[in-house]
Parts: sequence; structure tokens; C-alpha cells
Amino acid sequence: MEPQINDLQIDSRLHELHFTVCTKHMSSTIYQCPNDHTEEVNIESQEKKPFNCPYSGSKCGVTGDTQWLLVHLRNDHHVEMHDGRSFSHRYVHHNPKHLHHPTWMLTLLDCFGRQFCLYFEAFHLRKTPMYIAFIQFMGDEEEAMSFSYTLEVSGNGRKLTWQGVPRSIRDSHKTVRDSQDGLILTRKSALFFSTDNNNSNKELKLKISGRVWRDQTH
Repeated sequence: MEPQINDLQIDSRLHELHFTVCTKHMSSTIYQCPNDHTEEVNIESQEKKPFNCPYSGSKCGVTGDTQWLLVHLRNDHHVEMHDGRSFSHRYVHHNPKHLHHPTWMLTLLDCFGRQFCLYFEAFHLRKTPMYIAFIQFMGDEEEAMSFSYTLEVSGNGRKLTWQGVPRSIRDSHKTVRDSQDGLILTRKSALFFSTDNNNSNKELKLKISGRVWRDQTH
């Protein structure tokens, strides 16, 4: 005897078929539209985007994570690494009156298991020749905020000190320089602080010392 299929069974199967088709269509729609998880992945990927090479002596298009850039800076740009939280550097130029946007070689600082970039360069603010020194953090801005630093120039019984928070290398050194976020000296005051300011040639010999520390509030 052949099995009987009543109207209720047919209606049930049609409902199952319709539900399956709708489910597949809904799944396709959900796949195409980003959900909260997708947005989180995109944000995370954006945060992990590579850094640009922070070398300031010439234009460099190399990008990568901080560990790769450290190798690149030391091997390709021959940048020196200074170990320790305190440092002292001397910047010399024989004819500072004829400088045109000079940049002294970048120095890397290694402390607290992190790396920092110490910059010193000349620029013009309108028509006034200036010098600026500042530090940037090799990492993202959020972690950079957990550190502070000081820079100090002294000579002839005077002292000038700057205290700040290192900016991330996500910002170019030019961006930091143009925002004047650092220790700034006019050329006249830089020559006054110069350890050889009595020289008739006014040779620039500027000593800048500093220190990096971790902010305990972060």
C-alpha cells in the first residue's frame, strides 16, 4: 500500500524548504555586510599598519614594524644606539651662519625595553634661523603617552630646559618640528650657549643632555 501524503505534510515540507532558502539568503546578506567583529578586525589591522622610516637625514621610503626599522636604521643608515635613560650629545658646526636646513644624524635611545629617536636640526621660523631638539617614540601614540623626557642645554652660567612627552613616529619628524614641540633655540641663543662662543668664528659647539622616564600614572 502506497504511503499517503496529506495536505498538512505537504505544507510542512514547503515551509521547511522556504525556511531553508530564506536562511541561506539571510546568511549571504550577513556575510556581505560588516558586523561588529569585522569592524574590530579592521581597527586592529589599522593599528598594526607599518611605520615609515624615521630617518631624517634623507628621504627614505622603507616601511615596517619597529624591529625591522631598528635593523634598517643601524645597517643602512648607520645610526648609533645609545643605551640608558640619560644621555648627553654634542652638536658641532663650523659655520652656523651659513646653515640651510641642516639635520644632524639621528640618534637612537634604548631604555625600558623601548626605543626612542633623538633629533636635532636647524630650520627657519619665518625668516629667523632656529634650532630644535626633540624625542620621538618608536611605537604608537597610546604607548608613547606613558613616557616623558627632558632636554637641557647649558653654558656660560645659563641653563634652558624642556620637558615633554615623546610623539609617536607615526608623525613625521617634520610634523613635530613644524609644531615646535621640543627644545627651541634661536641661532643667536644657540651660539651664546655654545661652549666655544668666544671664538671669533662663532663655531657652534652645543651640548644637549637629557633623560627619559616612564610616567607612573599610566
